Amino acid sequence: MSEVARLRVLYVVDGFGLGGTRTVLLAQVARLPPESVEVAILTLSDDARVGVGLVPPHVQVISAPFRGDRGYTVRDYLADSWLLLSARKWGGEALRAIERFKPDVLHFHTNPRELALGVLARRASPVALVFTDHLVRVAETDYTPQIRFLLRVAYRRLYRQYNLISVGQSVAESNRAAGFVGAGRRHVVMRNQVDIERFRPPEDGRRADPLEIIYVGRIHPIKRVDTVVRAFGQAHAASPVRLLIVGPDEMGGEIQRLAAECVEPPKSVLFLGERTDVPELLRQASISLLMSEREGQPLALLEQMASGLAVVASNIPESAELISDGVSGRLVAVDDVAGCAAVLGELILDGELRARIGRAARQAVEERGSMDDSGVLMELYTEVTRRR
Repeated sequence: MSEVARLRVLYVVDGFGLGGTRTVLLAQVARLPPESVEVAILTLSDDARVGVGLVPPHVQVISAPFRGDRGYTVRDYLADSWLLLSARKWGGEALRAIERFKPDVLHFHTNPRELALGVLARRASPVALVFTDHLVRVAETDYTPQIRFLLRVAYRRLYRQYNLISVGQSVAESNRAAGFVGAGRRHVVMRNQVDIERFRPPEDGRRADPLEIIYVGRIHPIKRVDTVVRAFGQAHAASPVRLLIVGPDEMGGEIQRLAAECVEPPKSVLFLGERTDVPELLRQASISLLMSEREGQPLALLEQMASGLAVVASNIPESAELISDGVSGRLVAVDDVAGCAAVLGELILDGELRARIGRAARQAVEERGSMDDSGVLMELYTEVTRRR
C-alpha cells in the first residue's frame, strides 16, 4: 500500500519578534503531527536565524524580507484596493519562496496587508489560504477617515479570499460585522491558550519582598505604558514597591524619562528589557498591569492570570472577555490614570485582596480547558485543501 502524502503547510509571519502572535504560532507548529504535516515557516523579516533557534528541528525556516505598506497614500489605495500593488512590486522574493515550497495550505499570521501575497500565490498554483486574525482591525481611532474607509474596502476583499480563524469572540464579532467573512469560506473561532504548567503560582505561595508590580510587553504607544507609569507614580505606597517593565523599548527612552519625572521613593521602576525568564518573573510579582488601548486576545494577560497575579487591565473588549471585574481581576478605562492609581493603591495595601483575585484568576484560566488545538487545525486544513 502506498504511503499517504503529508500535507504541506507554509506559515507566513511578519517576523520572529517577541509577542503573543509568535508564541501562539510556535505552539501550534510544535503540536502538529509531523507524520501527517510537513511544516515550514516563511518570515517576512531578515530573522531566519532567530526562528531556527525557536522551532523544532523538523520545521524549515525561510526568510524573504517584505513589507506590504511601503509608502501607501490615499491615491495608492484608490488605485489598488486589493493592496496587490506592493505585493507585485516588492514581494517577488516571498512569492518565489512560496512557489519553491509548493504548499497545500498557506497560513498567514501577519498584518492583513501581507495577505495580497497569498492572493498572488494562488493565481500561480492552487493553494488553500488561511488567515489567523489576532486583532480587531481599523478601529475608529485608527488612521484618517479616508484611509479607514479605503482599508475596510481593501481588507474586505482580501479577507474574503481566505478561510478565517478569529482569535477570540471580540475579533470574530468584529470580522462578521465588517463583512470580512467570505461566502463559502470557513470561519473558525479559536482562543489563545496558555501553558498552565509553565505559568503557575509559586509552590510555596511566597512572592518578592519588597512588593513587585509587573508589565510585560513592548514599550509602544498603543500599549499605553505611559498610563502604567503615571498610575504607579500616583498610587499610594507607604513602603517600598517596585514596578518591573519587561520588553523591548520602541519609544526611544521616552518612558524611562517619564518614570524619572513622576516616580519617587519608596517606589521605583526597573526596566529589564527583553527577558527569557518571564514565568519566573511572574511568580515573583504580586500585581500585573496591562493598560493597552488595543489588543488581540492578550496572551500576556492569560499568562499573568495563570501565574496567580492580581491583574489590572484596560476595559477593552478583548480583556473584558477574560476578566470578571472585581473577581478575577480589575478593569479600568483606557487612559484613566487616576482610576488605575486608585486600584493599584488598594491592591498594594491589601494582601488578602491580591491573593483572592490571584486565586480566581488562576481558576479562570484552568477552566478554559486544554491548550491543544492541533485537532481543530488538522480538520480545517484537510477540509480547505479538499475544496481548493
